[in-house]
Amino acid sequence: MRLPQEFVERMRNLMDEQEYNSFMQAIKAKIQIHSLRVNTLKIKVEEFLRIFPHPLEQVPWCKQGFYLPKGFKASKHPYYYAGLYYLQDPSAMLPGTVLTPHPGEKVLDLCAAPGGKSTQIAAAMEGRGVLVLNDINTKRIKALVKNVENFGVRNAVITNNNPEDLAALYPGYFDRVLVDAPCSGEGMFRREARLITAWRRNFHPSCCVPLQRSLLEAAARMVAPGGRLVYSTCTFSPEENEGQVQSFLERHPDFQLLALSGVDGVSPGRGEWIGDPRFAQTGRIWPHLSRGEGQFAAVMARQGEIERKGDGESTRRGFPYSAPDQRELAPFLAFCSEVGIDPPSGGLYRSGEELYLLPGDLPDLSRLKVIRYGLLLGALKPGRFQPAQAFALALGRGEAERRLELPSDSPELLRYLRGETLLLGEETLPEKGWILVTTDGFPLGWAKRLGGLIKNHYPAAWRLL
Repeated sequence: MRLPQEFVERMRNLMDEQEYNSFMQAIKAKIQIHSLRVNTLKIKVEEFLRIFPHPLEQVPWCKQGFYLPKGFKASKHPYYYAGLYYLQDPSAMLPGTVLTPHPGEKVLDLCAAPGGKSTQIAAAMEGRGVLVLNDINTKRIKALVKNVENFGVRNAVITNNNPEDLAALYPGYFDRVLVDAPCSGEGMFRREARLITAWRRNFHPSCCVPLQRSLLEAAARMVAPGGRLVYSTCTFSPEENEGQVQSFLERHPDFQLLALSGVDGVSPGRGEWIGDPRFAQTGRIWPHLSRGEGQFAAVMARQGEIERKGDGESTRRGFPYSAPDQRELAPFLAFCSEVGIDPPSGGLYRSGEELYLLPGDLPDLSRLKVIRYGLLLGALKPGRFQPAQAFALALGRGEAERRLELPSDSPELLRYLRGETLLLGEETLPEKGWILVTTDGFPLGWAKRLGGLIKNHYPAAWRLL
């Protein structure tokens, strides 16, 4: 690995000789650290540790995060397809941890794709409140949608808009805002060598600082009084980290830097690099000090008290959330009855053919480019309902009466995940019609019995290769 000379010289000047040598040895090491984060929307951590096929060691700064054993292909295991965990670099779990989202809050992930931190926030919110996930990159939105749906998230809205447009619509609206900013990516050099080339071409720190500043400006406008703003990067440069936060606080005296407290395994920020010891209250993860890649996080609180709207007040402002009438919903209700599912409680909304379950107290989205309005239940087609994969993954264990249970170690399960038609013995087949396929009780997707066959409706983009 040939590191950029400018990067090497900068780190040599910032560190003493002993630290620099340890750091460079770690950054050049051919080490691959793999970890997962348990999806507590679907399973408790204690139960997951009982059923997972290997013993796991906890990530110090994330109670739901665990290091994976070397050689275990976690992306091929059925529990991955059931959404029981998310594969994520351990350091990337820090921003979601220090954001400390709570159930019932209004939370924004401003640069959300591909969704690792978004799913961590969603799990902490326990399906209550409004979670807005935005990303300006249209190409990355697909990965965000899939990861959120695989996690079974019910209360997320996914948007594809400029941060300035969001800020104009939602001033002082969100209790928590995360800005996991695009950066020079120096903390990931040993994991992804392509980032070294990108650093030289168009992700040099000098190119990233103005973009990060504009993201923070938009985010600050949307934080409610008493709310929390978390800024994070996966780089080492002080101008993108402590220096960026210092500049922000100088422009925004209504925000206060909070110390990262109660987070194990995280080193203090390097306030001395910018001449201000206060910025030791930020946090860094170093590859030579922790089992993870490079990460920075700062927590800032807006002064004031959070204002809660009364029950009679609405933030919808005329957006057409009216539910479809009973005639339109008839195919959906018939489907629920057929599979043995209680129709979900809450607001239903139809956008074209798509039927959504909306988060409670959803804000006005009429002037935004919306990718998902909430949980996509399926498509209302003439005389029938086509269930969505997201609906299957959002169901709990035992929630559907008509199920086809395939053990996690069965060849039939692998065939289902590959999208193949299943031919099973008559004694094992449910009644004809739609079926929820499960493994060890956890939903995987839909299928349909046609005679003696199980027609596979597992999405092509999700299949095991």
